[in-house]
Amino acid sequence: MKTRTGRFVGSLVLLALAMGGCTLFVPPSTPTVTLVPSSGVVNSRVTIVGTGFGPTQGTSRVTLDGVAAGVVTWSDTSITARVPLLPTPDAEPNVVPVEVTVGGEVVGTGTFTVVRGILYGALRGQDQAICLANPDGSESFDLTSGAVDAWPQWSPDGTKIAFVRGPGLAGDLYVINADGTGETRLTHASGLNQFPAWSPDGTRIAFQTNRDGDLEIYVMDADGSGQTNLTRYPDVDAWPSWSPDGTRIVFHRMHLPIMSVDLPSPKLVFGDYEVFAMNADGTDVGNLSDNPATDWYPLWSPDGAKIAFQSDRNGAGEIFSMNPDGSHQTDLTQNPALDGAPAWSPDGSRIAFVSLRDGNPEIYVMNADGSGQMRLTNSPGWDAGPSWSADGSQIAFESDRDGMYHVYVVNADGTNVRRLTSEASVYPVWTESRWLPTRP
Repeated sequence: MKTRTGRFVGSLVLLALAMGGCTLFVPPSTPTVTLVPSSGVVNSRVTIVGTGFGPTQGTSRVTLDGVAAGVVTWSDTSITARVPLLPTPDAEPNVVPVEVTVGGEVVGTGTFTVVRGILYGALRGQDQAICLANPDGSESFDLTSGAVDAWPQWSPDGTKIAFVRGPGLAGDLYVINADGTGETRLTHASGLNQFPAWSPDGTRIAFQTNRDGDLEIYVMDADGSGQTNLTRYPDVDAWPSWSPDGTRIVFHRMHLPIMSVDLPSPKLVFGDYEVFAMNADGTDVGNLSDNPATDWYPLWSPDGAKIAFQSDRNGAGEIFSMNPDGSHQTDLTQNPALDGAPAWSPDGSRIAFVSLRDGNPEIYVMNADGSGQMRLTNSPGWDAGPSWSADGSQIAFESDRDGMYHVYVVNADGTNVRRLTSEASVYPVWTESRWLPTRP
């Protein structure tokens, strides 16, 4: 059998007698092709350079990890294709084999690294589309075209994205593939459905909704089936965050107003927020923070050892952490100014957060025990919404330092701040992000 280049490969081994011995001949291997760039997000373009591809595609094809890639252009020496829908589990880069097949035979092989890109909301008048870009800002493209699409969240394996569609206090949850295909509406309830949170195994989504007249935590299967009210409490239950093993959900709850019996003037005392936790089926609900101050916006650490939350028990808002049973509640930031919006690094060793200690919102980072607090950004504008890269070396955030909101990236040591977007953009999500909606 001959290949397109005429090389004889029918015999796997040829033996020749020479000088009284045997010499082993191994046929040439399949040519290695060059891929430019060598890494990128799903649906981004990659150029494959080699020879012998043929003048037109015909029945030939390109596969990445066995999945066919959509071809944009084809020539004998160069192919441009789009990266197919491939996973990036835990946001880690995924190195996959690439094959170019012509006439049923592989004529070129290589490797490509599929990376987790940065999601963000592109502001266009009164509309907002969810976009995806490479970590360097290149190859940006729209994933949605709804009137107002917001709060995107990656599935754990990176193949799907959950988001909210709808203006103001109304909205439904949707899911799409990471390349923008397969849009599916998950909720069909009146009112507010928001803040989707994927279970660690990607099979379920927790969210908050006011469909029952007050905010409750619901859970559903990833296809929208089996929607179940977990909290059933007659006030606010919101902001769900899964434990890494998927068995527990932490959230905040506002206690009901109560009538004080203190004499001589009984009065109505409004409830406060507390951090609660429950099993993933809604059982075993318990108050973790149990403090008369406002304790809310909890977020489980990646290793499951700690829960970060925001509290005003020491005056202004501070970032606290505690054990999953509510013990060892510790003020991490200890600053008289407002500190909030904690974001755990993927390895759980550090926390990025937003602080007003400099007179305006800036991105800070600290160790998980509160030590080593360091300011990463320094602008007179609004810097907020930190979201870590998978390796913990960079942080994406939004800023209006140039007169309108854009997505930026900074190294985790505060160096190399650069803008990624060319149009007004907000809410960057690289890995998990629970960014607080506090923009002025």
